[in-house]
Amino acid sequence: MSKYYQASGKFSLSSFMYFILTSAIVLPILALIYTYLVWYIPFIYINFFITIGFGFLVATAISLLTIKKGKVRNSTLALVFGVLGSVVALYFSWVIWVDLVINAGESYGNSRLGITTSNIKFFQVLELAFNPGVLFELISEINGIGTWGLRGATVSGTFLTVIWGIEFLIVLVISMFVTYITSKSPFCEIDNKWFEEKELPAFNFIEKPEEMKANLESSNQNSFDELQPISDIKTESHSVFTLYFSKKGKNFLTIENKQAKVNDKNETEFDNNEFIEYISISSELKNKLLQGNSNE
Repeated sequence: MSKYYQASGKFSLSSFMYFILTSAIVLPILALIYTYLVWYIPFIYINFFITIGFGFLVATAISLLTIKKGKVRNSTLALVFGVLGSVVALYFSWVIWVDLVINAGESYGNSRLGITTSNIKFFQVLELAFNPGVLFELISEINGIGTWGLRGATVSGTFLTVIWGIEFLIVLVISMFVTYITSKSPFCEIDNKWFEEKELPAFNFIEKPEEMKANLESSNQNSFDELQPISDIKTESHSVFTLYFSKKGKNFLTIENKQAKVNDKNETEFDNNEFIEYISISSELKNKLLQGNSNE
């Protein structure tokens, strides 16, 4: 029997209903906020990070409202939801953006930096959303002439298509990654619910991670006798223990080493090494860690 958690591959049929509701209510709202931010912030570098943030918000919405509530332990289905969710979110973003272009008003600024005022019309947005042929025809026309500039030149054609492609990939990859990871989280088949998750206060840096891993795999708890709490986690190397437990099921543990280093700006950064993920532990060790009595 494996010492590590393995997802059952099961899922609830309600997950499809949750996905439909998320796609119909939550993702359009996120797309609306994202598109307005991109429209009114004329800095492509800031917009890049806004797109990353949008990707994580979309992924989080699908993970919490579809994967978690729908009890999806099937990684393939989770990836499908991630792909479809990102496509739906971006589709609504395109609908809103095209409507902003249609209703564009006064422009302020100059050829190098400026904004154009605009607001969507609700029923016009609905009409575009339900007519993808018209929507993509308008997108094609907009691509030919462009609507914004970079260093004084209007961005259009192939270059604009590449930028749109990068935007799509950012949201898609983030959504797939987060939903996949979420579906792999420990789930108690006996309780029919996700394991409770608790991150413990930081311990000292694990100097011999492979030794601790081997000890855990052989149910040897000796490595835990040397654990000491760390108070300054902002500057000191330390380890992070995350417990997953339920009333009736097993207990699992994930351990990550965070090694401190100072960068060129004299700021402390950390190299992360998650050397144990979801290993099964005894209730005795779980209670020991929860109580913080690692020297007992």
